[in-house]
Order: sequence, then structure tokens, then C-alpha cells
Amino acid sequence: MENTRNFLKVANFAADEARKISLRYFKKKLKIQSKKEEEFDPVTIADIKVQRIINKIIKKNFPRHSILGEEASIKNVSDYEWCIDPIDGTKSFIQGFPVWGTLISLSKNKEIILGMADIPALDERYIGHSKLSYKISNSKRTGLKVRKTVELRDSILNTTSPYVFANKYDQKIFERLANDVKTVRLGGDCYSYCLLADGHIDIVLESGLKPWDIRALEPIITNAGGILKTWEGNKVLNGGRIIATTNKVLFKKIKKKINKKPS
Repeated sequence: MENTRNFLKVANFAADEARKISLRYFKKKLKIQSKKEEEFDPVTIADIKVQRIINKIIKKNFPRHSILGEEASIKNVSDYEWCIDPIDGTKSFIQGFPVWGTLISLSKNKEIILGMADIPALDERYIGHSKLSYKISNSKRTGLKVRKTVELRDSILNTTSPYVFANKYDQKIFERLANDVKTVRLGGDCYSYCLLADGHIDIVLESGLKPWDIRALEPIITNAGGILKTWEGNKVLNGGRIIATTNKVLFKKIKKKINKKPS
């Protein structure tokens, strides 16, 4: 049946099965290939197998739904589209850094209605749906709520890396913003967004994201009281340049900052 309860049940089961695969390969010697010749964009057997099992589970339960996946998609004419990143943070995964995650989201008529970020190596799962935002860790469920920071000078800024931004111009904008905040942390992948929803950091700024990099994180952050939009102030359904922050006041200050022409 097509209802939130069943969508969530299937998403949790898919994340459980994905964990079994990803953790089996984590911190093991793997054959690593790059999907691009001009830059290092790694993919491993873990990425491919996790994508395969999630697609199989969704197809079995919701055969008419579409799936947009980083490693494999299933296209159907449907109001519903699942979006999967089997291992968000493959570079972290192959380096043994534990902040990579599996991202699962579901959209109905291009509105994201369910988001899940599973962080297997930390045994944490972040979930957003139906105005709810919570995490499950050590089998304990706790609600998520963002911090109340409104000043840039008091803010903690995270990004995976400015060196993977879409272009040098966006990179310079990040560097300019970094000068105005309290502190900066690099290397977070999807986990940075989870930390923001959980009240530990204030801003995530990134550029050049794909839909599977960001969709799952939207209901997690917004239902926790935060803001997740593009630099232009639009919805994140198609990825692009992304701002996540704790509230509208801070979002407006960041947007004003990044739209200011470099001197």
C-alpha cells in the first residue's frame, strides 16, 4: 500500500540490508575505479552492490515506482520517485573515515515526502517525514532540533571540501564566508547535514551536488526547524549549489553574503 508507514518500513528494511553489505567492505582492501577520467570520482563494489539491493527491495514492494540512483536507475511513469545514493562519501569510505552514509528518499509529484540518512559505521540513522525529524542510535529514538544561532560570527560552518565545488568562483565565495564564521570543519559528506539537524553545527555550504546527494536530507533538516535550499533560494530537488542552516535569519545573512560581488 502506498502510505507513509509502508514507505518508511521499506526504506528501513532497505537501509538494514544495505548496512550488511557496506560494513562488510568497510576498511577492507578494495578494487577502486574512477567514473571520470579528468578527475577522481571513485566507485567500489560496495557502491554497486548496495545500489542493487536497494533497487531490488523497492522494485519488489513498489514495482510501479521510479528509482533515480547514482549507480543504477529504474525509470517508470509514476508520481513516486525514489532517489538513492548507495554510499554518499565514497572517498571517506575507501579511506576508512566513518562519516559516509546511505541516502534514501522518496518524492511524490516532485515533493520530497521521506528522507533517510543511514550512517552505518556510527550506528546512526536520521529520518524525516510527516513533519517529524529524528535519529535512531543504539536502538534509541530521539528527536532532532537545530541550534538557534543567528550571527555568522557565532556559527560553525561545514562542507565536504571546497576543492570539489563546481567551479573556482563558488570556491572563492565559500572562502569569503569562512572568514566571517567562528570555525570551519571539512570532510563531513552527508553527516554534516545530520549534525546540523541534531543541533551541533549551524551552516553547510556546498556546490555541484546531484539529486541523490541532497534529497534525503531535506525533510530531516526542515522538520528539525532548519532551512535547506539552493544558493538561489530554490528547492533542492535537482541538487546544485546548496545552503543548509539553522533558521531563516542566518539563511538570509548567508545569501546576502554569497550574492555580494567579489571586490
